Amino acid sequence: MGHALHHALEPSAEYNVDLTVTAGRWPDGLAGNVFVIGPSQPTAVDFMFAGPGLLTQVDLETRHWRTKRVVTPDLALLDGLGRALPPAELAGLTAGGRPSLTNVSPHFFGDRLLLTGLSQRPVEFDPATLEFKTFLGGVGEYPEVVAHPLFPGVRTAAHPVEDLDDGCMWWCNTNLHPRGSSTSDMEGPMWVVRWDGHGDVETWHVPGAHLTQGVHEMTATQDYVIFTEIGFQPEPGTVAGRGRTKPHLPFTDIYLVAKRDLTVARRGRGVPVTHARVPRESFHHFADYRQDGDNITMYLAHSNGWDLNYTLTDADSVWGTGSGLAKGLHGFVSAPVDASPVGRYVIDGRTGEVRDSRVFLDPERHWATLVYGRDMRRPGLERGRYLWQSYWGCDTGMLATRIVEMYRDHPYRVVPVDQLPSREIPSSLVCIDLETMTEQSAWSFPIGTTGESPVFVPDPAGGPGWAVIFVHYSDRTELQVFDALALGAGPVAVATAEGLKLSVQFHSGYLPDIRLRDTGYERSFAADLGDDWRDFSPSARGVISKVLEQYG
Repeated sequence: MGHALHHALEPSAEYNVDLTVTAGRWPDGLAGNVFVIGPSQPTAVDFMFAGPGLLTQVDLETRHWRTKRVVTPDLALLDGLGRALPPAELAGLTAGGRPSLTNVSPHFFGDRLLLTGLSQRPVEFDPATLEFKTFLGGVGEYPEVVAHPLFPGVRTAAHPVEDLDDGCMWWCNTNLHPRGSSTSDMEGPMWVVRWDGHGDVETWHVPGAHLTQGVHEMTATQDYVIFTEIGFQPEPGTVAGRGRTKPHLPFTDIYLVAKRDLTVARRGRGVPVTHARVPRESFHHFADYRQDGDNITMYLAHSNGWDLNYTLTDADSVWGTGSGLAKGLHGFVSAPVDASPVGRYVIDGRTGEVRDSRVFLDPERHWATLVYGRDMRRPGLERGRYLWQSYWGCDTGMLATRIVEMYRDHPYRVVPVDQLPSREIPSSLVCIDLETMTEQSAWSFPIGTTGESPVFVPDPAGGPGWAVIFVHYSDRTELQVFDALALGAGPVAVATAEGLKLSVQFHSGYLPDIRLRDTGYERSFAADLGDDWRDFSPSARGVISKVLEQYG
């Protein structure tokens, strides 16, 4: 039936099923809840990232699986207007808007479930019902907003971070726009955002952070809030990843803002920033929360030559053969065109000096760094020992000629273009020893299958814990459980259900307990929307009124 990735954009479905163990034995003590999210398919613009969120929650103790489409007020508006209005009117109302698709990642603030998307405010969902509760921060609380009568754009990082000491969440507010009349260059400001879970968001401007590609993930240490510029080249003239002309910048800019400068007195004003730069672009990173003096230890999963802002179309061909791509790949992204290191960097928070760097990489195995998993308990966050890194590998039938040529002259290329793989590099899961940046254990999945982002699940009896991962086949999705420190022994248990098959997913997380409770926090959707919609047609007003009745 072909490679799993060739079937990853098939129509998404909702599930409410019990899993059956099909291999091995389900471990005693395995409990808690695993979440994974991604864009539902198909999408209206034929680009894999453009679908509304599809959220899955698995109760590990009962082995019950729920998959449900994410619905925010924005998505309810889009759905209602799409049903009620003729195409031309719908296009006019939605042009320039940035609806909250909420399809990127689950995050947790204590026992609260937060969902995120690209360039949108985080939203809070009820972990028990998987229903929308509120946006985090009203539109008026953010300094950078793209005005729109229905979908005002508040652009933030897709991965906020919880602060262990300060009892808050950190994210950012950005607004990239074309540089002058350029059709290929963008730029924009960055603001630090702090949220305590109850009150208004607080913001500080960072004039020294000059963004040209954006911020995807944030991290925090005891003294610093840290942003990295994502390896994700936007171009003003492209739509849904089409027509790209420029590669990502071949390095990662790191911005470190000292918490001592993020005071109440300076809210709304500029704060200083320290800049550091390391080779190779990246998407995901984290830092040890505890520092050694001013030294910060950061870990970056580099995306060397993996272009996630390019969509494959009928015009693309397979590198080396000139043949057309598999039909199921239209709307997907290209395979990476180089191996993908994971780097460990020690950076002076006051000067930005990179004092030490180490790289983990086997060029014959490590391609396409997906999201990492790590121990999210306090000791692991303060100074973790292990990282569970998943890799998509490289399907040679997804090596797009145009992307190979775009990254041919990458200054930090590991594998020369004339030595690109001629046969598939399988997807794999690797436990990396962060002290030595060496492989502790590893497992390669069967050819033609793909493992998504892993989740570390602690063992309440004090054992090494488990690495739980979603694995896609062309015709099904499995949940596989590994002994966290013995990946090479293979999965200790595999579970699935008849007909269970997820479309492409990316980010995952772990929540030990689910509780239904009212936090008392809410922001008014009606206030965000304002009154301009009252001048719309009767059909449009009717839809908007119904959504406001539900979400207020």
